[in-house]
Amino acid sequence: MKVLIIDDNPETAYPLSTYLNSEGIESNITNDPIDGLKKIKEGDYDTVLVDISMPEFSGINIIHTLGIEKKLEDQKVIIFSANSFTYDEIPQLLQKESLQVNVTNPIDKNKVLTSITC
Repeated sequence: MKVLIIDDNPETAYPLSTYLNSEGIESNITNDPIDGLKKIKEGDYDTVLVDISMPEFSGINIIHTLGIEKKLEDQKVIIFSANSFTYDEIPQLLQKESLQVNVTNPIDKNKVLTSITC
């Protein structure tokens, strides 16, 4: 299994990546959301973990771009954020009723692992 973590905060991304790797899940990190979008388009990831609140180009922008380019349908996306969004608010926020996301705040590594493997 291959996971991409897109988060502008290395203090969040690197411990999560280390944990996932210790659980046998290959994880790659980018702290640049534009680079993350490029990696999604070029890579073959089973799951993408996206911080929804990043400056300049957010997780919402990434998801909207993937939706416009019809690359979202087959991509499992797990959204996390320092903001307090509820599960029900995310589809409204993204205006994508079909998007399946899991919100973890603060990041619960075990919940993320369960979300990735289910």
